[in-house]
Amino acid sequence: MYVLVSPFSKTFDDIGLTYIVPDFLVADIKVWQIIEIPIREFIEIWVVIDISDSPRWEYDESKIKSIVSIKNPNIFLSWYRIDLARWIASYYFTAIHNSINLFFPKNLRDRILKDKISLIPPSVGIPFGKGKNLIGIKMEYTFNHKITLSSEQNEVLNNILTTENKKILLYGLTGSGKTEIYIKLIKETLDKWKQTLFLIPEIILTNQLAAKIKDVFWNNVYILNSTITDATKTKYWLEINSSNAKIVVWTRSAIFYPYNDLWLIIIDEEHDNSYISDSAPRYNTIEVAEKITELHWNKLILASGTPSIKSMYKWVKKEYEIVNLLKKYN
Repeated sequence: MYVLVSPFSKTFDDIGLTYIVPDFLVADIKVWQIIEIPIREFIEIWVVIDISDSPRWEYDESKIKSIVSIKNPNIFLSWYRIDLARWIASYYFTAIHNSINLFFPKNLRDRILKDKISLIPPSVGIPFGKGKNLIGIKMEYTFNHKITLSSEQNEVLNNILTTENKKILLYGLTGSGKTEIYIKLIKETLDKWKQTLFLIPEIILTNQLAAKIKDVFWNNVYILNSTITDATKTKYWLEINSSNAKIVVWTRSAIFYPYNDLWLIIIDEEHDNSYISDSAPRYNTIEVAEKITELHWNKLILASGTPSIKSMYKWVKKEYEIVNLLKKYN
């Protein structure tokens, strides 16, 4: 058996290297495990990106080295994220290791490389503190938000909840009450004990919208931004991976965190240019969210008072369902 491997954190501009899997590891080896391999006189940590019965290319098999060990037996990319990582590498013409690194905060990568942390299987929930519960066990919460929706808001909410199209463009003017729609959708998701990802542009992370979501849902909300420490990012990554974190509010990079019960993605001000990464690997958050929706089958809400031309075109092409909220609330 042979594996194709790629670096976990360093620059590598090829398609990967081929190694033999020794007999004593054949039964345990899996794609997306972290393994140790010999590179010249060093032992390095790389990632298994493919397994096959024969080498992908023509090699002198006597010169193919064997992997040393499985560094971490857990599959650290699972479910839709495996296909998503491959899609990003292909669609945005970037090396697979660049795609992989999008899914991990730097602090977490460093701790894995230094063997200071063991990744938690996504199917296993763990308690992270008082009041937190294991995955699959619903936590009771108090919902004291008493705002009454207008007839137009109720119609929009009902259309979002009942449409078969998983990609929805919410065209809502400023002051029309989009925030109340968000709150109702998040509550619907939390009642199912599922996860919500709420993306907003970096520039407005401290505005009233994020504060209101936090005020309504209290300790179920994780608000992350560029000011939090790397250690906190790692902690939140683990809580999201265990499905203990139910509502995540952040900028575009949060799209790559390990949601295992994701039911709803809301992208506010979807026309904003900050959703496009201008550093390698470059990507468009909207496109990545669409791909996640296709792979994961969650609901995607793109909201704006001035929708992008691209989003309007996708509505015309019937790729999106559009719902309009065009009257001022109260």
